[in-house]
Amino acid sequence: MNLKDYLILSSVVLIWGVNFLAMKIGLNDLSPLVLGMVRFLLILFPAIFFFKKPHVAWQYLILYGLTISFGQFSLMFLALSWQFPTGLSALILQAQIFLTVLFAHLFLKEAVKPNHLIGMVCAGMGLVLIGVGQYQGSFSLVGMLPVLGASLSWALGNIIVKKIGQVNPLSLVIWGNISSLLAFGLFSLGIYGIGGVLTQLHNMSLHGVLAVLFLAYCASYIGYTGWGYLLTRHLASKVTPFIMLVPVIALVVGFLALKERLIIWHYMGIIMVLLGLGIHLMGGQLFYKRR
Repeated sequence: MNLKDYLILSSVVLIWGVNFLAMKIGLNDLSPLVLGMVRFLLILFPAIFFFKKPHVAWQYLILYGLTISFGQFSLMFLALSWQFPTGLSALILQAQIFLTVLFAHLFLKEAVKPNHLIGMVCAGMGLVLIGVGQYQGSFSLVGMLPVLGASLSWALGNIIVKKIGQVNPLSLVIWGNISSLLAFGLFSLGIYGIGGVLTQLHNMSLHGVLAVLFLAYCASYIGYTGWGYLLTRHLASKVTPFIMLVPVIALVVGFLALKERLIIWHYMGIIMVLLGLGIHLMGGQLFYKRR
């Protein structure tokens, strides 16, 4: 990757690290389905009138929206609304990294280099250590199931992005989320009715509004546009491991913004994640020199 790609990747990781805090704030005012509906309504309108549909078959656009957006966020919002810990959600969601690399290898025949595999395993051990630090013994195992489902859905969406190939990434985010808006909208109206949805919107706080705006315009426009750009230009095994930094940033944000305490397990895990990414990034030079 060149400097431009690393800057894009850094922006994506930073924004998604703050993203979980925005989700939690938004869910204080809105139910999971209504939060998703408003988020994708803001993404589509009025932008859809200014961006042409990418040259992508409709079935891929529909699958993109139903996997990387509706499937991932409906399940993630559900878990957070059940009070599943935000830090653990950020950690468990990163299972998508290993699933994406596996699916890309199985379905797209992408190679996995030894240093990438070793780096992922090392960083994965770091996530486990952070998870030990986050574990408080009070969360429900049932609450973990939606997060795992969200991880699987995100991984499938990543494969759809790679299958689509190089198109305008912002147009893909906009047009690809028509199906996710329809899904969130139909479920929201079916469960709460128009009156219930309007009541939730009317009772939103300023913090809730700002959170939704961040989710729509920062996490989606900047985050998923950058992510789509990177996935279509690089191997999944080369790009996805950097997303392991997301829960690390989420921990730092929680420490600075919410005064959440960090303990030795967190620090050990952060070091392991950084070491794993170092092996992932630089280990290839050492590996191939020895050979």
